[in-house]
Amino acid sequence: MIRFLNVSAEYAPGRGIQGVSFSIKRGEFVLLAGPTGAGKTTILKSIFFELLPASGQILIEGKFPRINKKRELSRLRNKMGIVFPEARLLPDRNIFDNVALPLRIAGEPRKRINLEVNRLLFRFGLKDQAQAFPLELSSGEQKKAAIVRALIARPFILIADEPLANVDSESSAEVLEHLAQINAEGMTILAATHVPEPYMGMANRILKVREGRLVE
Repeated sequence: MIRFLNVSAEYAPGRGIQGVSFSIKRGEFVLLAGPTGAGKTTILKSIFFELLPASGQILIEGKFPRINKKRELSRLRNKMGIVFPEARLLPDRNIFDNVALPLRIAGEPRKRINLEVNRLLFRFGLKDQAQAFPLELSSGEQKKAAIVRALIARPFILIADEPLANVDSESSAEVLEHLAQINAEGMTILAATHVPEPYMGMANRILKVREGRLVE
């Protein structure tokens, strides 16, 4: 589904990844682990081409995306669910509208939007918060809402950068349970973290990164 072939990329001079190769198969839960500054976020940004590789190649669903074509690149990103360390919810919109945004951008009919948004909000325990605004939610609820928004368009992969960041232990356990459930249903997940212990027993594989290189 995703394959890196000797990829190098930099976000600043001398800071990035060098010669990274790995693959992720459909339905896997892969953990990208390493200390802060190891290159985890660089790898994630390279997958959805926020950073372009300086060398090497990246295959997405068996193809080399034509990253010089904005329409194709936009279509590719829309097929990925992305969760950042901070929730990045729009503060002037309620949770329902935040979650519905990707479907509205895609031009989906109102009936389907209402059905899909309410279904996922209920599943993640957020139905009662649908009309609340982000700042009225706890950090754990905000993170769950961000995951729901990432899943709403039924992406082929969920990419989560530090999904437990800024979340208390009780909410972390709940987020992990949801991730395990959606992975069991077939969703491919790539999660990056500097604290891998909570994911033990969940991830199929762990890719360890240090100083910009894949070490294990």
